[in-house]
Amino acid sequence: MKTALPLLGFTLILLPRIFAADASPAAAPPVVAPLFSENFESGRLDPKIWTQNVTGDNVITVQRDKAAHGGYALRVSCPAPSNKTWAFIMAAHLPDALRSHHFGRAYLFVTPKPPDRHTILLMAGTPGFPKNKFLEIATTSGKWQLTWVDLTGSTNQEDYHSGGLVPLGRWFCLEWEFNDHPDHVSVWVDGQPVYDSGFTVKSTGAVTDLVGGFTDIAFGFRLWGAAPAPFDLYYDDIAFDTKRLGPLAPPPGSARVERDVPGALSVPR
Repeated sequence: MKTALPLLGFTLILLPRIFAADASPAAAPPVVAPLFSENFESGRLDPKIWTQNVTGDNVITVQRDKAAHGGYALRVSCPAPSNKTWAFIMAAHLPDALRSHHFGRAYLFVTPKPPDRHTILLMAGTPGFPKNKFLEIATTSGKWQLTWVDLTGSTNQEDYHSGGLVPLGRWFCLEWEFNDHPDHVSVWVDGQPVYDSGFTVKSTGAVTDLVGGFTDIAFGFRLWGAAPAPFDLYYDDIAFDTKRLGPLAPPPGSARVERDVPGALSVPR
């Protein structure tokens, strides 16, 4: 309803005031868990999800002396000089939505430093390690190395490229994008892009479907050469999804970091 009042030769129109039904702030959207995640807060590796593949004197533990968030993290240790050994936790049967293209995130602490030689940190690819196909994030001479690898034939095939620096002695957020169509890897550190590369089969020129699907994942290390001194890698808050995840952030007004799935494993579905 509106009311007209005469006022010095012109008419003042009074309009009714309209109030919103609910002026309270909009509720925050619910947090959607990644398709696959592990924060190690159970204090152990679930054998229904993870297997361990270890050679030499290397050691894998879920420990509580050093963690990015919460109380536990994974420690993968090379406790003595070693050569061409590995230590991985591995999970199979990734959700179908992640098999040709996915994004990942893990918090990583490298101490005191990795070997100068090619050292794999994580990989995603086909079953059958160490005779499989995969994309990897590795380090060499203190830099990132991104590699496509085919170890299934009589002759190993690979295409690798390196750049950017691997942070040492602190926790950092490592993010990646793995794509099999065409094959490409991008890497972010603490939310900032640091390196990316595509891959080509040198014998054929092929650039797509070089892996054939990401069904299996692995975290830890593989030494393609010698490690003259001991080193440790710590992993925490591993996650995979169809979209970029970004670093974990504390809720507004809090120093506490909000985890994807507080205190639990998000089981693949």
